[in-house]
Amino acid sequence: MMPESDAMEYFPYEPRRYQREAMVSIRSAVEEGRRFCLHAPTGFGKTPVVLAALLPIIENMDGSIIWAVRTGNETDRPIEELKLISKRKPVFGLSFRGKRDMCLLARDLKVTSYEGVSALCRMRRERCPYYRELKRSIERGGGELVPPPTPLTFTEVFELASDMGVCPYFLQISFLEYAHVISLSYNYVLSPLGWVVRHRVPFRSSILVVDEAHNVERAAMELNSKSITSRTVERALKEARRYDPEDETGLGAKLDSLLEFSLKEARNEDGTFELERLLEETGLGPDDVKALYSLAQEVYRDQMRRGKEPRSYLNSIADFLVVALEKADQDGVAFLYSREGSSVKLEVWDMRTSEILAPVWDEFRSVIFMSGTLEPIDAFAQMAGVDRCARMSIPSMADPDRVRSVIIRGVSTKGEELSGEMVRRYLRVIDVFLSLPGNLAIFTASYRIQDEVLPGIEELAGKHGRPIFIERRDMQGDEASRILREFKSLPRSGGEGLLVAPAGGRFAEGADFPGEELEGVLLLGIPFDRLTTKTRLFIEYNQRIHGRMRGRYLAYVVPALRKASQALGRVIRSEEDEGVFVLADERYAKRMYFKLLPDFIKRSVSLARWDEIRPPHA
Repeated sequence: MMPESDAMEYFPYEPRRYQREAMVSIRSAVEEGRRFCLHAPTGFGKTPVVLAALLPIIENMDGSIIWAVRTGNETDRPIEELKLISKRKPVFGLSFRGKRDMCLLARDLKVTSYEGVSALCRMRRERCPYYRELKRSIERGGGELVPPPTPLTFTEVFELASDMGVCPYFLQISFLEYAHVISLSYNYVLSPLGWVVRHRVPFRSSILVVDEAHNVERAAMELNSKSITSRTVERALKEARRYDPEDETGLGAKLDSLLEFSLKEARNEDGTFELERLLEETGLGPDDVKALYSLAQEVYRDQMRRGKEPRSYLNSIADFLVVALEKADQDGVAFLYSREGSSVKLEVWDMRTSEILAPVWDEFRSVIFMSGTLEPIDAFAQMAGVDRCARMSIPSMADPDRVRSVIIRGVSTKGEELSGEMVRRYLRVIDVFLSLPGNLAIFTASYRIQDEVLPGIEELAGKHGRPIFIERRDMQGDEASRILREFKSLPRSGGEGLLVAPAGGRFAEGADFPGEELEGVLLLGIPFDRLTTKTRLFIEYNQRIHGRMRGRYLAYVVPALRKASQALGRVIRSEEDEGVFVLADERYAKRMYFKLLPDFIKRSVSLARWDEIRPPHA
C-alpha cells in the first residue's frame, strides 16, 4: 500500500478528524480494484480527501480521475480544490462542459438550446472561424496544443479560447490527454456522449468519482427515457406540412394519427399505453424514423439560412420512436401517458437502474461513490448496481450541544390532500417556529402540499415581520439565484427571512447555507413521491426484483428519507454551526423512517404534540 505521506503531499489543509482514515481506506480499495462508498456530511471535505487519496495513484497510470457531477454547473468545484492542491504540487485538470456552454459561434448567432447548438456545430463546423483557427493553431504547434500548467475552470477555458480566437469546446478536448483530473457531468459517463472523452482518455485505466452519488439512479432513468407531448406532435405536424406539403413521405398523415392517439389516451390523469397499439394505429415504424430525421435536417438547413435557431419537433418525434422501438417488450420499461395542463405527455420510461448502471462501473479501474446522504449504503448499492463495495460512514460533525430537534405528533401530510383541520394544526406549529431567531426555512413534502399551506404561511411571515422567499414551479435559474442571494444576505444586515421550498428542490438540495445564513428548518411532511401510475409501476418493478417489503423500501421509502436528510443537512455545515430542526410529521417517529434520519437528528430528538409546543420565550 502507498504510504499515507504520499496522500498528505496533495492534501491542502491541516487534516481533521477521520480525514486521514478516509484517505487510507480509499487508496486501499482502489489498489484492490474495488468500488468504494463514502458517506460523509457536508463540510467534512470529501472533495480534497478523495483527490489527495487518488492523485498519487493516478500519477503512475495512463488514465485520469474522471470526476462526475450532477450538472454542468457543478463541474468547477473539484477544479477549485485542485487549484489549492497545485500550489503544493502541480497537477493539471479541467472543468469539461458541453457545446451549449462552449460554442462561440452559437453566442455570436444567439443560438441557446442544446439542440440548436448541436445542429449548428454539425452543419457549420468546417466553416466555423473558431474551429478553423483551432485547427491552424494545432498545426502551428506541431500537431498538439499544450495547456497551461495550472488547473482550468470552465470560465478559464472559455476565456483562454476566446483570447486565442479558437473553439472552446474542441480546445478543451485537445487538453484532455494532459489532465490528471477531468470534471464533467453524469451525462458523459452514463450516456453515449461519453465517447467524446473516451476517445482521448482510456476509461479502463481511469478512476471514476461519482459526486452526490445519491442522484445517480434518477439520472440514469432520465437519460435512458424519452418523452413527447401532444404539443410537440402538433408542431411536428406543422413542420411536416410546411416542408413536405404533398405528404410524399406519408409522415403528415401518420403524425396526425399520433396526435389523435395521444389525445385519446388521456382518459384519466395518467396511465399506461401499449406501444404495439400506438404503432398499429399510427402506422409509424423504423423506416419513418429515417424519414423524420431527413426532414428535420431540411428544417435545420432552412432555419439557418433564415438566421433562425435550428430546432425541429420532427427530430424530437424521431428520438422518441428510436428509444421506444429499442426498449419494446423489455421488463422494467413502461409506456406512460399523463396530462400536463392542456397537453398530454407520452413517455418511454426505463426503470432498470441497477441493470443500466452496473455495466458503466465495469468500464473503470475503480469507482468512488460519495455523498452526504449515501446511507443506507446497502440500499444504494443494490439500486445502483454496485458490487464488491468497500465502505466508510463518517458521523456528523454537529456539536450535540448546538443542535435541537423535535418530531411533532398530531400532524401528517399522509393522504391525497390536507384537511382544513390539518392545515390549521400545521399553521399553529409554523407560528411557533417563526418565533425562533435567525434565517429559517420551511421545506415542504411537495409543491402540492406547499400550495395548500402557502397562504397561511405568507400571513404568518407578515405577522412575524419576516420577508418571505418562495421557490415556485418552473422558476427560471436567474430568478432562483436572485432569491437565494437575497435570502442568504439578510443576516449580514441584521435581517431574518423565511425560505419556503419543496424538499428535493434546488434550494433543499443544491444550495449551501454556511454560518448564520440558515439556522432552522421545518420539514413539513415526508417528501414521498406522489403515488401516480409512474410511482406505482416503479414500486411494483422493484418488488418483483427484491421482494414485496424490500422493493417498496428501496423504491419509495429510502428516496423520500434521502430528500428529507438533504433538506435537514442545509443547516449543519461545520462543527460551529447551530441548528433547530422541526420534523412536522408524526410518521418520522416510526422505526422504519427514524433510522434513516441523519445522526445529528437522532442524537438530539424529542417528541411534542402540535398543540403543546411553545415559543422559546414562553
